Amino acid sequence: MQDRIEQQAAEWAVRHPLRRDEQAQLDDWLSQDERHGGALLRAMAGLSAIETALAAEADTDEPVHAEDAYRPTRRWLLGGGVGLTAAAAASVVLGWPRLIGQHITTARGEIRRLPLADGSVATINSDSDLRIVLAGDSRRVDLARGQAWFQVAKDRTRPFVVDAGIAQARAVGTAFSVVRGRDGVQVAVTEGVVAVWPSDSSGMMTILEAGQFANFKTAGAAPTIGSAPGEIERALAWRNGEIALENDSLSEAVASFNRYNRKQIVLTDQSLAEEKLVGLFKLDKPENFASMLGESLDLDVSVTSDEIRLARKNKINDDGNP
Repeated sequence: MQDRIEQQAAEWAVRHPLRRDEQAQLDDWLSQDERHGGALLRAMAGLSAIETALAAEADTDEPVHAEDAYRPTRRWLLGGGVGLTAAAAASVVLGWPRLIGQHITTARGEIRRLPLADGSVATINSDSDLRIVLAGDSRRVDLARGQAWFQVAKDRTRPFVVDAGIAQARAVGTAFSVVRGRDGVQVAVTEGVVAVWPSDSSGMMTILEAGQFANFKTAGAAPTIGSAPGEIERALAWRNGEIALENDSLSEAVASFNRYNRKQIVLTDQSLAEEKLVGLFKLDKPENFASMLGESLDLDVSVTSDEIRLARKNKINDDGNP
């Protein structure tokens, strides 16, 4: 029974800071058993230990380069046995914010760089929806849809938490990207260290370093962890208004351009879909991209007011027939 209480407490700890409806649920849980309060404080102390470790690594003079050596993923389990006093976490529990925050959305093709009051910066990708709450003891982002890259100002007293539905990410001073789409959630770190975990978990956290990523596919499941610093940087080329291709398929490139532009690229010949491409292109110039394809792949390019259609040119045989 006690193990179950400790697990529930860990689940509440990693959900901090709470929304108003979650706070009511927590209050109800705390009132059910006098042991719940102590278990929650122990879990919060464990979380504080993890954040201390994150802050220490974020402040190191030697940057972490995942491409130099991919070290095994470190996982931390919240709960009892952590050498910190419960009192140290009490003020955090009692001070959870209940603020509405700032709601931001971006339209198709819109990329927004948003300086935050704490000195952090959120760079928000096309077709995204998020809410940001900056409180006295925490900083929280609820990402409902899309992608954002965060440059987090160091503040050990206010953890920076991104809630992406099935996954959470927590930092104190670093740079990382979070994508929430139909296929799941990806957290990718470009600087420093970030703690991630599935929302419906027993308090298990994974620590990601610069150049590493975590893919969450289903609720409650542990993420797939990898190291791909070059791919992460290419995937973030949108921050500069660009699409970077490195042996990507034409179908993948078309999907990227169509995300940002109302004028959609259409492959009328599906045999083109797996053609491999390399290059750096302006994401708001699909016509230029199509023109390049027309020349390099010898394609017919047909442009209308809302479409750019790509097809292979009809070849003429020796007998004069196509």
